[in-house]
Amino acid sequence: MSATETRSVSVYTGAAVLFERVLTNYRNSPGLFAITLAAPLGMMLLFGFVFGGALSGGSDAAAYRAYLVPGVLVLVAAMGLTSTASTANADLHSGFTDRLRALPLSPAAAPTGFALAETVVGVLALALMSGIGALLGWRVDATVGEVAVAIALLLAFRCALSWLGIALGAAIRDEQMLQQTAPLIFGSIMFSNVFVPTSTMPSVIATIAEWNPVSAIVAALRELLGADLSATRGGAWPMQHPVAAAAAWIAVLFALAIPIAVRRYSADT
Repeated sequence: MSATETRSVSVYTGAAVLFERVLTNYRNSPGLFAITLAAPLGMMLLFGFVFGGALSGGSDAAAYRAYLVPGVLVLVAAMGLTSTASTANADLHSGFTDRLRALPLSPAAAPTGFALAETVVGVLALALMSGIGALLGWRVDATVGEVAVAIALLLAFRCALSWLGIALGAAIRDEQMLQQTAPLIFGSIMFSNVFVPTSTMPSVIATIAEWNPVSAIVAALRELLGADLSATRGGAWPMQHPVAAAAAWIAVLFALAIPIAVRRYSADT
């Protein structure tokens, strides 16, 4: 077998091993999964039922909850970024990453398996949150094709953030520094249209929020899943063409994160 063939086999073998390891870690530590859901669920209940009447102008709180749930689904996907980064960083400090570099594996094998496993965990979290949203009155008014595109965008976004989390966790060696970035990540997520339309924000803040990748994904899901967007039309290009903008942002995230993550798992690092 040639060296090229060996490396090709190693990519799939290594990815499969890391995939199983991450899922086993979540199975043995279910608290990690619960933490990922706790904050978005609390916010959905808080904004949907405590603030929902005020945010909807006192007219139709149920319509606001239908508007809110797609944003919370994106929030669930985005919140996985910090847990993925923490796990990658813990592997770095425990010496696990160094052991992987010493093995005859492709540098892409470990992060690929890691990212796929985190995406699978994200699917479970998103399915559970969708069920909770349905219990709270959320309904989808869309065709099967539109629902399929919405699911594809949401899962692609979660996978891209998995790669970004791996890149951040492996590149930021200082554990305390990584912990300090968590509020920044959370703040950037909240600086979006998850809870309120950007049209209600001051012009400068609205422009920043509209160019936030999270806002594009949220707007795309709302458009595809049939939420009432009559009061949120206009704004910057990503808000006028949310599906195209979401796909473009996802491609940018992949293009930035994959090379960094693979390089960090290279034996030459």
